[in-house]
Amino acid sequence: MGGLEQRGAQRFEVNVSAEVYTGEAVLPATTRNLSRTGVCLDLDRGLAEGTTVGVSLFLTSDGIEDPDVEALNVKAEVMWCTERDDRGFSAGARFDRLSDEHNGALDHFLKTIS
Repeated sequence: MGGLEQRGAQRFEVNVSAEVYTGEAVLPATTRNLSRTGVCLDLDRGLAEGTTVGVSLFLTSDGIEDPDVEALNVKAEVMWCTERDDRGFSAGARFDRLSDEHNGALDHFLKTIS
């Protein structure tokens, strides 16, 4: 668990809708927490550690999705995945090289919730 203690980016507890694209399926998910470098997702199926997935984050303001704001679509590497007691799964994923536009959108969202 030493890696968890060495995170460089502050994590924010936030619950927003997400979708995970595995190549075989599109999985609905919600975020547990979010940072500039990654996300923890809750979902119904497990993800294979070490795989790269597409993630769409529906960044909302006060729980309301803005129809004029597109989802933040990024690639991420699944770092870990574990089964929860409620039979769902939680997975931690590290973002893969965000563009300046993605970094800006993520920074703006994190500032609004902090």
